[in-house]
Amino acid sequence: MTPQDLIGSWWLVKWQSLKNNTPDGYPMGEDAKGQIIYAADGRMSGFLMRADFADQPRETAASPDICLAYGGTYRIDGDQVIHDVMVSTVPYWIGNPLIRTIVRQGEDILLKTKPEATKSGNIYEHHLFWRRVVGN
Repeated sequence: MTPQDLIGSWWLVKWQSLKNNTPDGYPMGEDAKGQIIYAADGRMSGFLMRADFADQPRETAASPDICLAYGGTYRIDGDQVIHDVMVSTVPYWIGNPLIRTIVRQGEDILLKTKPEATKSGNIYEHHLFWRRVVGN
């Protein structure tokens, strides 16, 4: 995988969570929306939201369960893309790398989060499927 393989805009097809390698739902619903952009200068930005986010009451605060965004720089290391987070709606991501394993699926890509174990011993992972934006 090279930066050239990622440069451009991508539209979220599906975001699925896994618990112990078994599908475990959709963090922002089956119809979640999102966009990730990789620029040639090494910058990136991503945005994810529930499909019904626009229907929320005006005073609704953005929270990671209904919308999240982050941006910074990115670099490729083998089959991984590392997002070095500079700005985010998730405070503890700022200044920390988000590592995603890249899996090509034809013209689409799957970005897999690093598996994380909970105190209960369960292992959680997220699979985000992206399709390159072509034209408008």
